[in-house]
Amino acid sequence: MIGPEPAAGDFAGLWSASQGRPSRVRVRQRLYELRQVRGVARAAGRLRPAVAVDLDTVRRWVAGFLGEAVPSDPSSPDALARERIGARGLFLWEDGEPVSMAGTTGRTPNGWRVSLVYTPPAHRGRGYATACVAALSAQRLAEGARYCCLYTDLANPTSNAIYQRIGYRPIGDAAEYELGC
Repeated sequence: MIGPEPAAGDFAGLWSASQGRPSRVRVRQRLYELRQVRGVARAAGRLRPAVAVDLDTVRRWVAGFLGEAVPSDPSSPDALARERIGARGLFLWEDGEPVSMAGTTGRTPNGWRVSLVYTPPAHRGRGYATACVAALSAQRLAEGARYCCLYTDLANPTSNAIYQRIGYRPIGDAAEYELGC
C-alpha cells in the first residue's frame, strides 16, 4: 500500500490492528516540485533524447535503477526501456559516451514527473545526474510546463541533496507499506 503520510501510516496501523497481522514500511519517499532551475555547476557533456541504438545501454541502466531504487517493482527493464524510448520520454547525458539518464512521464496539463534517474557506478561522483536532471527539467519548463516533480527515497541523502541544489522543493512525504508481512 502506498500513500501520503501520515495517513498511510495511520491506515497501516489500523489495518494491522483489525487483521491481527503486522505491517512494515518498505520505502519512505518525499515528493519534490520545481518551478525554476537554479544555476547549478554543469558537468561536461550535453542532454540528448535516447534513441533505438541506445536500447542495450538503456536496458542495463533501467535494470540497475530498478534494482537499486525500487527492487520490489516487477517491471521488465527491456519493456520499460523500449516504451520510454518509443515515447521519447528518456534522455541521456552524454560526455563522449552516455554517462547518465533521466526520463519524464506522467504529463499533466501543467507539469511532468521526472523519473528513472540513474548513473552507472563507474560514472558517479562527477555531477552527471545533477546536470542531466537540471537540463531535462529546464527543457520541460521551457516547453511550457509550469512545474516538474519527482519522488526520492528518503534513505538516499545523495539524491535528496542533488535535487534541492537544482531547485526542487519538498512538498510532501509518502510511504510504501507491506501489509500482512
